[in-house]
Amino acid sequence: MRWVEAATTPDAIARLLTKYGLVPRVSPRRPAPTALQLELPFTA
Repeated sequence: MRWVEAATTPDAIARLLTKYGLVPRVSPRRPAPTALQLELPFTA
């Protein structure tokens, strides 16, 4: 395996993603809990 370039800052990551035609993914939104639903601090 050969390293050509490594991105270590958010700007560098965005630049490399754009360079290779990729777009950063947006995290999926969690649905809001209903009034009677208990929200636990961990995700499945």
